[in-house]
Amino acid sequence: MDNDNHSNGNDSDFKWDPLRFISKNPGEALKKVDKRLDALEKEYFNDKKDKEENLPNIFGIYGVSRRDFLKWSAFLTSALMLPYIFKPRIARAANILTRTPFIWLDMADCMGNTEAFIRNANPTPAEIILNYVSVNYMESIMAPAGYQAEARRIETIKKDKGKYILVVEGAIPTGMDGKFLTIGAKGDTGLKIVKETAKNAGIIIAIGNCASYGGIPAAHPNPTSAVGLSSVTNRQVINIPACPANPVNVVGTLVEYILVGKAPQLDSLGRPLWAYSSRLHDNCYRRGHFEAGEYVRHWGDDGAKKQYCLYMMGCKGPFTWNNCTTVEYNQDMSFPMRAGHGCIGCSQPVFWDRMTPFEKPNADAKIILPGVEATADEFGVALLGAAGVGIAAHAIYTGVKKKREAKKSKNEKNDDSDDKNNNNKS
Repeated sequence: MDNDNHSNGNDSDFKWDPLRFISKNPGEALKKVDKRLDALEKEYFNDKKDKEENLPNIFGIYGVSRRDFLKWSAFLTSALMLPYIFKPRIARAANILTRTPFIWLDMADCMGNTEAFIRNANPTPAEIILNYVSVNYMESIMAPAGYQAEARRIETIKKDKGKYILVVEGAIPTGMDGKFLTIGAKGDTGLKIVKETAKNAGIIIAIGNCASYGGIPAAHPNPTSAVGLSSVTNRQVINIPACPANPVNVVGTLVEYILVGKAPQLDSLGRPLWAYSSRLHDNCYRRGHFEAGEYVRHWGDDGAKKQYCLYMMGCKGPFTWNNCTTVEYNQDMSFPMRAGHGCIGCSQPVFWDRMTPFEKPNADAKIILPGVEATADEFGVALLGAAGVGIAAHAIYTGVKKKREAKKSKNEKNDDSDDKNNNNKS
């Protein structure tokens, strides 16, 4: 994997490890980060006034106050597992990100990630930043078309070699030498365009499940032989799966790259550990009901009204690694479980084939799933097996235990009542 030779201002001896910053030499790390930020600001901003007014003006257009942005910076600092002293540097990096050369390619997709970022009526700081990056090429929003559009992409590849950010949305069809997907005035295949553009990128991100692992286009029987981005390039690819991906996870990854010029620490599936190191189930606000054996068993039943656990309705939260339950979507407004529907596992590989049907109990649907108690790096290797049996047994046990405790409490109340009646009679 060639992940160190295509970054701007990168120090080869600087290993990005947030925990190492805190425990060993945070002062030296801060100096290196500040040096990089200074160099990038000098390159991308004309003067001090330009640098200071860029992002605040953009936020002002959307009614986001400076206080709101500082709160968001603190939140992102915490999410990235960085010391609090990094908060002002996160703000600087976000500002620089709006000027960094950016290429966004659409392959075989529904454009759900694009729509999620450009159609939001009440955008978060992350969504605003994504809307104002220096987009040199993005088919859905750019003014040039045809040969002019392709010329702009080629110019960026040459002029900003090793500096531009490449984001790919959608799976890449490889069947018939990629001819299932052709783009632009020249009719080049998506496969050729992706390989050509990835070669000189500073950092490469696969956004959404389709780009990360093939998604729905790669579902059985996969007539176009669609694959994820990492299957068609020898460069390191950062996967940010989900359908759509959360803007916080995208911007957090890009901000970390701006800070140090390297990709974040990744799990074995290519996902940033800071965002994908825990299961939805671990932090779900319905988790207490799971432990108590309280489940929604029919849509609209009393359990649904009381927001009981959705596991019996096919929720894939115990098998899905993502931060939806902590970051949520739409300004922390909601996410699937809060909206009353179980997780469908859209940040996992082969989720369409492996996780369906989505709304039946997992056992009844005979779904083969990775081990529930596996770590992020083991995920995708172990099968449900005994772990799945353990979940079912645990659920049954807690349910029975709760009923026994309720029955015991009722009997004790009846005994107390009988004692009171006997005393009154005497």
